[in-house]
Amino acid sequence: MRAKTLVVVTLAAWGQMACRGARGGGTATESTGSSTGATATGADDLGTTSATAGATSEATSIGESTSMPATSADSSSTGTALDEPVDGLIDAMPANSWLLLPASAMVDACPEPLDHYRCETVMSAWSGASYDHGRDRMLVFGGGHSDSYYNNIFAFDLGPMTWTRLTELPAGADGHTPTAAMMDGRAESCGYYPAVAALTLAPEDMNGDYIDANLCHRADILAQLDTQQPRSSHTYGKPVYLPTQDAFFYLGGGYFPGAQTSSPWGFRFDFATGTWSESAVRPGFMGRGMAAIDAAGDAWYATDDGGPFVRYRAADDAWDTYGPLNYDVRGVGDIDRTRNRFWLLLDNGDPTLVRGFELDDIAHLMSNDPYVDVATTGDAPTPGNRVGFVYADGLDRFAAWNGGADVYLLDPSTQVWTHQTGGGDLPPPPLANGTYGRWRYSTTRGVFVLANDVDSGVYLYKP
Repeated sequence: MRAKTLVVVTLAAWGQMACRGARGGGTATESTGSSTGATATGADDLGTTSATAGATSEATSIGESTSMPATSADSSSTGTALDEPVDGLIDAMPANSWLLLPASAMVDACPEPLDHYRCETVMSAWSGASYDHGRDRMLVFGGGHSDSYYNNIFAFDLGPMTWTRLTELPAGADGHTPTAAMMDGRAESCGYYPAVAALTLAPEDMNGDYIDANLCHRADILAQLDTQQPRSSHTYGKPVYLPTQDAFFYLGGGYFPGAQTSSPWGFRFDFATGTWSESAVRPGFMGRGMAAIDAAGDAWYATDDGGPFVRYRAADDAWDTYGPLNYDVRGVGDIDRTRNRFWLLLDNGDPTLVRGFELDDIAHLMSNDPYVDVATTGDAPTPGNRVGFVYADGLDRFAAWNGGADVYLLDPSTQVWTHQTGGGDLPPPPLANGTYGRWRYSTTRGVFVLANDVDSGVYLYKP
């Protein structure tokens, strides 16, 4: 057992406390790129309805870790020595190396009887993940559209290297077959699967093909909805973990089976109670976009539909609206929680572009151009499609992954990219429809965690 320990810190200490250093088959219709296994067949289309050892390195040493992020409300791990199954493996990893964790494929956690396509598209159908740093686990939620009805939250716990389902499918559904009511898309505008075998709705309850979202809470309609079963979704960059609330939060949209409308609210899963609840009504239409958590535990969201830049104040369950986004975001991003900057990587152009929001500059955020283009230099990542891009608290670097052994590090203080090619186990190509938040950094263990697809297993990268 090692003497190194996990330290739980408060939200106020995010980015300020010193911590230990990093350890010495179908065809997608939206985008192109290499893919492991079959890819999602549903179009990425939200509609318009509102409601090897021997590693080489081209980078300088990152050095000692300087900051540590806040963790979840779970304080039971305070002072716990890092002696779980993964820790000996990490200790044995050389610096700048990759490791495929044994028996770590998510497919083994999918509901039975297994429908492989429905399982794989929880990741491959334009879906992301969030990270619970307190418990050191990745939270995956995805599927949606015509791809997968699986609305489970899947958790990969890094310490024991295990996948679990934290939530289950609606009654009557199994891993191979949804219920008939789940296939009824009229309630997509409310964001829930039905609680009844068949919906009973009048023509005046409808707005086009969907329930008028303003009527979702009317007693007779609400009684037909299972408010503990939000629909599976193309989640893009929109799942986040709210550390102050110890809750998983999905901002909404991209629902099974049609994905042509969005509920006006998002959904929070409270880990203390094991229940779902709605967020306050969200400003603007829910597009694809990217959300991230700041040092105070609030979520910021950049949509892709020209709507406003917004903040979700988690403790208050309230939204703040800022200036309009007058460009197609369609990128990935995270918040530098040391400097309070939200940087988005627009990776589908040449050259790769970084765009930033200064979260302390409210006047600028309220303007018609609330962002700035960040002038970066160095060895930037090659263009991709929503690559993995995360801020590593403690390393004080943004890190991008776009397949294979290459990792690109961006120093936010100098705005210079550097490139490292790791040895060890070679990760597969990224999924064609994007990596999103399935590339994360464990501040507890000083490694990056990659869940590329449901079959390959989880990879670690030790910088």
